[in-house]
Amino acid sequence: MRFLARIFGSKPATAKHDAGASTRDQLTLGDAQRKQLSAVQKMRRGVADVSVSRQRLDLQAADLQKAMAALVNQAETSQAAGDLAAAQTAMNRHLIMGEQLGDLMSQRDALAEQETMLIGALTQLQARVSGFNVTVETLKAAHTAAGADHAIAKALEEFDEDGRQR
Repeated sequence: MRFLARIFGSKPATAKHDAGASTRDQLTLGDAQRKQLSAVQKMRRGVADVSVSRQRLDLQAADLQKAMAALVNQAETSQAAGDLAAAQTAMNRHLIMGEQLGDLMSQRDALAEQETMLIGALTQLQARVSGFNVTVETLKAAHTAAGADHAIAKALEEFDEDGRQR
């Protein structure tokens, strides 16, 4: 009980300072929880941003693939009509778009890898925050129990003094 009293001090926690903050320079438990929640929210936003970027690249790749299919059809139609120059032009454009698609898919794969890494980091961060929250609740419960023990000891002391006076 003395150990807990030293940890939490004899002063009750105020609105600005939680139990455990011995100086103004230290973070209170509430401040630490808010900072951790903010970090989790920032990580979630980061994961969402990367996910949206990856999805945009998926849409661009799908559009590029449609355009490439249209160029193949155009080349076949031009070749069937005997216009070899138009068919060659369409196939050259198809090759250029194929290179662009390869670059786009490389970027998409890099974003997917980054997204996976961020999701793993977010999961670890959330686990750490949950563990911290459990610790905070345990400390609060211990503080409350120490306060109750102190109040009981004081009440018993007053009771003993009243019994002696009679």
